[in-house]
Amino acid sequence: MNKFKLYFSLFCSVFILFSCNKADSLTAVPVRAFDVQYAEDIAIIEDYLDTHYLNYENEEVTISKITNPTDQRSMMSYLNSETYPKLLVKEVESNDITYKIYYFKLRADYETGITPSKADSVLASYNGTYLSYKTETVNEVLITTLLATQFEYTPFPTEFLRLDTAVRGWREILPLFKAGQKIDVPGEPTSYADFGAGILFIPSGLGYFNVPQPGIPSYSPLVFSFKLYDVKYTDQDQDGILSNDEDLNGDGDFTNDDTDGDGVQNLYDVDDDGDSYLTKNEIKIDGVVPSSYDQILDCSGTTTGLKKHLDPTCN
Repeated sequence: MNKFKLYFSLFCSVFILFSCNKADSLTAVPVRAFDVQYAEDIAIIEDYLDTHYLNYENEEVTISKITNPTDQRSMMSYLNSETYPKLLVKEVESNDITYKIYYFKLRADYETGITPSKADSVLASYNGTYLSYKTETVNEVLITTLLATQFEYTPFPTEFLRLDTAVRGWREILPLFKAGQKIDVPGEPTSYADFGAGILFIPSGLGYFNVPQPGIPSYSPLVFSFKLYDVKYTDQDQDGILSNDEDLNGDGDFTNDDTDGDGVQNLYDVDDDGDSYLTKNEIKIDGVVPSSYDQILDCSGTTTGLKKHLDPTCN
């Protein structure tokens, strides 16, 4: 079963990854302070990076515990490497905390590949694990072991996954990668080359936090290795404007683009300027929706002013 759905989402996909009913029977545990939990999460993530090594061979990822430090280089040692693989960090503000998301870029992106926005859909294979400590007594000695437990493995994806309904860690990191080169051969399945490949390490505050998922306990830091094969530009509200064009200020954050101030972000709003005329009708030229955002007209009939669907005085 797929697991990394955003449980606050209003949207469902046929992919179980984004299903809205699987976790309904699971009960959230009491809420901990975000800063306290983050301190625990980042400690176990960094412990994992310090004590495990990475093997990336034939486009496949394996992560194992270091048993020979001389020959097995820790994942943390790749931090800000000048060559691939590179361990990088993105800082994300949430819950009055500056979260660090560690992520690997395993190789260079395909130069002309498509980059998804946080509102687009991706075709990606992935392997998901969660991190935890197990403490047990062995021969009267207390031993603590760091475990990475697999909860999902999707090597052959068949459906595009919407990033706007994924956990925030995915929304923040996947747009830093590019899709690969699509290869279509008649009579054969579609394949991809030079796809983006990475690993991300998500603190629980940017994952599921206190809400357990099938196979994932509450407050679990998550680790995903993934391959980004393809990107599909999405139009969530079916208003004729691609969602990545609804990010009016270009900051990559779709939550602060609400032209009419009605509490519904533009990418979900069928009437962006609140003038009671549907956006999809306002943008039409001779009854046809323009093929690109730049072609949408302003009230004077040019493309240089405020677009009609954003101007409540014009329809």
